[in-house]
Amino acid sequence: MKKARLPLSPRDAALLLLLAAAAAVRLSGLTWGLPASYNADEPHIVHTALAYAGSFPRPYDFKYPALWPSLLFFCYGVYFLVWSCLGLCHKVSEFAGLYAWHPGGFFLIGRGLAASCSLLGPLLLARLEGSWRGRRWPWAALALAFAPVLVDTAHSCKPDCMMFLLACLAWVFAIKLYRDGSRGSHWLCGVFIGLAASTQYTAVPIALLLPAAHFLGPKSAKRRWLFEGAAASVAAFLLASPYTLLDFPRFWAGMKDFADLARQTPYDAWALRRAVGVNLWNFAGPGSIGGALAVVGLGRLALKERRLAFVLALPVAAQWLMVSRYPDGSWARYVLAAYPGLALLSAEAMDWALLWRRPLFTLLVSVLAFAPGILRCVWIDSFLLLPDTRPQAARWIKDNVPEGKALLLDLPHASPDLPMTKDEVEELEAKTRLAGSPRSRLYEGMAAAHPGGGYRIYRLRRFAHEMYSGPRQVEQSQADAPTVDVRPGLDTLRALRIDYVVTSNWGAEQTKAPELASFFEELYSSAEFVRDFIPLPGESSGPVLRVFKLSRQR
Repeated sequence: MKKARLPLSPRDAALLLLLAAAAAVRLSGLTWGLPASYNADEPHIVHTALAYAGSFPRPYDFKYPALWPSLLFFCYGVYFLVWSCLGLCHKVSEFAGLYAWHPGGFFLIGRGLAASCSLLGPLLLARLEGSWRGRRWPWAALALAFAPVLVDTAHSCKPDCMMFLLACLAWVFAIKLYRDGSRGSHWLCGVFIGLAASTQYTAVPIALLLPAAHFLGPKSAKRRWLFEGAAASVAAFLLASPYTLLDFPRFWAGMKDFADLARQTPYDAWALRRAVGVNLWNFAGPGSIGGALAVVGLGRLALKERRLAFVLALPVAAQWLMVSRYPDGSWARYVLAAYPGLALLSAEAMDWALLWRRPLFTLLVSVLAFAPGILRCVWIDSFLLLPDTRPQAARWIKDNVPEGKALLLDLPHASPDLPMTKDEVEELEAKTRLAGSPRSRLYEGMAAAHPGGGYRIYRLRRFAHEMYSGPRQVEQSQADAPTVDVRPGLDTLRALRIDYVVTSNWGAEQTKAPELASFFEELYSSAEFVRDFIPLPGESSGPVLRVFKLSRQR
């Protein structure tokens, strides 16, 4: 006789429900903005991945390490084989045209990978909690399953979620190393530290996990195993980002570019440390007591298992100190490698709450810890699903501005998505080909697959300090695009026969770019205001866009 299958226990059913909810908040709104991209970094990352077609393994740009764009490059290769029927129906040049005019699939592939990584990380921690602490409820995993920053980042084609997944693996094997001191744990912890750093440089502070777990673990381990683990970490980084050796001068120039940005941006060091600390405190969501629970958990561990408390707290402190040196406002993403440590510390406090054997108290603590993050995730998804001002402005321009007119726009992510004329695309292809830029292949594909019509698009030239990007990277990016220095005033635009200007409050403004104050004053006083697009709370999202029409004479 067959044994009757037992129904799911209430605990297992609740965990499956929470897992489904965590997946839902990541998948909902995954296509936001497509086929345009309203994330400033997504196009840069996809460009870098596609540029590997002619330069692998040397990237054209060194803003990000190589592992994530290499993975995207592989996935885009599979996408090409499927889309082209193994190359029988379409050519590589047509694939470039597909990206130029229908890029949604490329961004969606990266976003899907990011969402998967952001969900796998908490699942790894759940398994660790069950095997290590024997917890019925994986508190650390639940905190990260609904961490708003992680869910928000899962909606973009960026390397942060993959770095987070690899960092979770490094934390898992660091705990295993702390428990058993085995040689294999040294190796695996080192490998995943190196791979995490080869995905995002911001993972470097968790390198302290290896020596901390080695020296503080209750079981003695051979000293040479520590050196082997460190060597494995370096080898993993170099194998995943080989350009660091193959083209070290350009790699080092890229690192200096980050340092130049930090030096050129004025900031209050203590205020910056407070801001990064607030981001760490709110890892489970604004309004959550997750940060307070992590402090309580650290105190509890310090009393009963001091060595483990130090292993968990040291990388978090190092992450805080390192990120506090970069005033670009992206601290929430830059501290993701420390999230597993914070979640594990908060879980220790949740265990303590269970020891009180007061169900109502435990329920209250759970609600205060997880409900703010869940509500924030739902709000993020609802915001992404709102109508956006940028496609609204694009539709209005196509209906009211004749094709062929010249327009001045801000950066692509902050402006309406409008097609270029074929003449302009061919001019840019010739210019970038002479400069040796891989973007020439993109322009070549755009020209070959051009659908006709379009506008002559110019971009407002921006400055590194107000874009929070490295000076060399900004200069290199703007050299490949038709940018205009508008500081001399509207006569510069009239000389280029520009007919319309579209401003964006998510782009350059007088307060963000004082160098452009006189340009905006002249624009507001001399140009004809035509139309604006303003997001309405709860009804639409996006930047405030304003359309101005220029006269050909003063």
